[in-house]
Amino acid sequence: MPIYCPSDTQDLVNRNEISNFALRYQCFLENEQDSGGKVKFSIDTMNLGDLQRAIVPLKNRQTNQLHYLAKSYRIFCGFYEIDGRLVIGLGGGHVQETNMTLEHVYGIPYLPGSTFKGVVRSWVIQEDFSNNENLAMRDIKDSDDEDLQEKKKAFFAVFGSQKSAGNVQFLPAYPIDNVPLSLDIMNPHFPNYYTGTELPTDTQNPIPINFLTVGQTPFRFVILAKEQDLINSAKDWVDKTLRDKGLGAKTASGYGYFRKRSGVPKSLRPNANFQIPLRSRPKKPNQISLDEAHKQFSNPNNPNPDPQLIDIMLVKNCAAQLAQVATRDDFIELGQLAGILPTLVESIEDSAMVSDFGKWIWDNLKTSLLSSRILELPRLIYSTAFRKTLKKLPSDELVDVQEELIAVSNQLEKSNGNMESVVVAKHFRCTPDADEGILTFWEYTKDEDTEG
Repeated sequence: MPIYCPSDTQDLVNRNEISNFALRYQCFLENEQDSGGKVKFSIDTMNLGDLQRAIVPLKNRQTNQLHYLAKSYRIFCGFYEIDGRLVIGLGGGHVQETNMTLEHVYGIPYLPGSTFKGVVRSWVIQEDFSNNENLAMRDIKDSDDEDLQEKKKAFFAVFGSQKSAGNVQFLPAYPIDNVPLSLDIMNPHFPNYYTGTELPTDTQNPIPINFLTVGQTPFRFVILAKEQDLINSAKDWVDKTLRDKGLGAKTASGYGYFRKRSGVPKSLRPNANFQIPLRSRPKKPNQISLDEAHKQFSNPNNPNPDPQLIDIMLVKNCAAQLAQVATRDDFIELGQLAGILPTLVESIEDSAMVSDFGKWIWDNLKTSLLSSRILELPRLIYSTAFRKTLKKLPSDELVDVQEELIAVSNQLEKSNGNMESVVVAKHFRCTPDADEGILTFWEYTKDEDTEG
């Protein structure tokens, strides 16, 4: 079955290996074509990837956050279970035209804090202000009776007004246990009537519409504020909203209602005295300086130092000079190695060759040196395009390419700029300047058959 996503993504993605349910549901639904060529999408609710596995770390993370917040805030933490089924985010954009709100990182159904707050606010307006939002948001007047004034003060304190922000925060509600998902169906019997083309007659063919629902799942609902009085007011509204008004879509059909969950472990409730264990990061081994490494290398009674523990920043600063001297068996003029560390070479008058320690350093740290930066080598010039190409190479390939360039640079040095004695691999395109004994490199390609 085809996957409807960019072609470069298709080559990299295996639908069956996607563990994030949100990604699978939003972008990688199973699909097939019917006899008329119309594409039909489906989701296998029995194969949910790591949907359930993601709940535990998210639950523990939020619990730790609540322990921390409890030190500064008053908190109401209520546990409610779906009494039937829940439909959330049904009208969101989706290829099936019916959607579900999923936490995009963890891939699990959840109730955003804004949704939670909005539904509670709507219930309060309905119950205390006769479903009149203008009345609820209007400033308090002296002519208002005492009961209305008290209701408006409580409403403004929790949800805010045009002049001030609310003082109660509504956190996203996440499931604390496994989430059973199942497909439900809407079956409009008069599709032509709804499109305005026919009367509602029994001759029309119903068109079933599938949508995804959350089964009986416990959620943790959290609100917090600085004052306990605000929490006392808001928690009663939360309780009545969840039990009597419901959340999500199709509440008129019985979806989205909750009942209080009992027997929830105390460990899931905020505790201001709880001490969150600190994560202990593994200690990074102490690095040794290059001088210390040289001492250990030169001491016959000690094993050679671990190359991984050597601080190679100083070596990186003279990597091009070390590359020249370590890859040649003859002497080089000392003036060409300006800036190289003395321990890496053995000098005789005005000439030098690699020392035993320098050779050992090159053999053990060559990969790190050549993969971390582009070396500026004698008699080689790189165009901007060539340099950009090298920067994009994988580290292992960059090492191989730079070793080839070092070999070319050494050939030019040995021949004193004689181009006839230099062999350049076919995957390099370069231009020689015979008078100066310099090669300018313009292009690199992996294709071995490309003409140089």
